[in-house]
Amino acid sequence: MQLDMVKAIYDIAVALLLGLAAVGSGVGDGMVMSKYVEGVARQPEARGSIFGSALLGVALVEAFPVIALAFGIIILFTKGAF
Repeated sequence: MQLDMVKAIYDIAVALLLGLAAVGSGVGDGMVMSKYVEGVARQPEARGSIFGSALLGVALVEAFPVIALAFGIIILFTKGAF
């Protein structure tokens, strides 16, 4: 009984980890792209350089859920035995 409860808690923790990482990534992507649109609206001629920075920002924001997924898989399969 006790072991089932621990497994359930680990499953809930992994679900929360992945869900919050996805929400955070979505908010971060939205903020990066909104600033990109603002920058292009202010200076349309600098669109190319702004796009490169925005793409780098999105890539950095998207790295967070990938790392969270790796932690989730580790927690899920090892059940915290590391």
